[in-house]
Amino acid sequence: MTEIDFEAEARLDDSIQFPSPASASPTAPQNIFLTGATGFLGGYLLEEMLRRTAATVQCLVRATDAAAGEARLLKHLRNNGLWRDEFEGRIVAIPGDLSDPRFGLGESEFHDLAGSLDLIYHSAGWINMAFPYPRLKPINVEGTQEVLRLAGLETTKPVHFVSSIAVFFSEAHADSPVLYETDTPRYDPSLRGGYGKSKWVADRLVGHAGERGLPVTIHRPVRIMGHSRTGNISEMHDVLPLVLKGCLLLGKCPSWDIEVTLVPVDTISRSMVHLAGSADNFGKAFHYANPAPIRWATLMEVLRGIGYQLEEMPYDRWWQELKKATRATEPEEKAFFSSLLLSLTAPHFLFYKRPKFDDGNSRAGLAGTDIGCPPFDAALTRTYFEFWQNNGYMPKP
Repeated sequence: MTEIDFEAEARLDDSIQFPSPASASPTAPQNIFLTGATGFLGGYLLEEMLRRTAATVQCLVRATDAAAGEARLLKHLRNNGLWRDEFEGRIVAIPGDLSDPRFGLGESEFHDLAGSLDLIYHSAGWINMAFPYPRLKPINVEGTQEVLRLAGLETTKPVHFVSSIAVFFSEAHADSPVLYETDTPRYDPSLRGGYGKSKWVADRLVGHAGERGLPVTIHRPVRIMGHSRTGNISEMHDVLPLVLKGCLLLGKCPSWDIEVTLVPVDTISRSMVHLAGSADNFGKAFHYANPAPIRWATLMEVLRGIGYQLEEMPYDRWWQELKKATRATEPEEKAFFSSLLLSLTAPHFLFYKRPKFDDGNSRAGLAGTDIGCPPFDAALTRTYFEFWQNNGYMPKP
């Protein structure tokens, strides 16, 4: 098997340039382009844009036509409690596929779209820790390159890109006591998993576009979880809720000595839309980390306080209990424990020893607002578990 040259993968296509004049109103946009609107974060970004700006938002959606795409967007917003009647008429569905050249649009259609826009948010991506890089590349990497191509046509439009703090999770940064927002993520073969590699390549493509003159803003959050007040979360890709559910079903938990962190989805969406309102933030990166993460042992105590019975044991013993559970006779239970086992064998970031992340740009850009990340404490845990219990994801004590 040919070894992948990731530095070469991160070279931006030479045909993508930014000689066009800047869009007329990038910080008070009339027309915004959004990818990933039917995803978890994307839905909250869409709602925040519609509330905080006067813009029409054009959303790339996999659909047979515009009407089907709009129906899909409205259903997603309603299912997440985000729809308001005053949003009527301000959402435009663009049927297309992020992984296709020009999103599958004709050349003139692609140019017309580019000429209508003031600002771009690129939040779409395929999150799967088990998939190898080649499987994720068409969406996470090639899709990002097409977004950058769109940004340079007709007018030069600023791009806000949702990356991940995981781009730093390699030996290249292992000796850094603090990772600053001004630091450039360096590649090292120790970077974990296909997903982490695909986000690193996409992050660097956006960085290179910035070097060519595109106003770019890179947003790098840690684990994104449910809404801080409602607990709402529509996607369960992350290993954390899977592990927590597994512990509750087994009645047993591993004695991990780790720190667990997350940032609520509304913190990210509100931060991004607010920061997009200032041209001073173009060209910067923003880190989003929880100022008060929680120890695993403390989290288990919180769950016991909610009413769950949890026997603590060494990880290898807990692993054996998990393997036994995959032989369950009930099909749904067997499927869940098998997927949890697979998740724990795939590369993920639950156990990664995190350095301190500088978030000076984020704090400065949000100064004077009420936007902030709540601590991962008993109150936030109870909010999430109440939501998970009510929607049937977590068993009740």
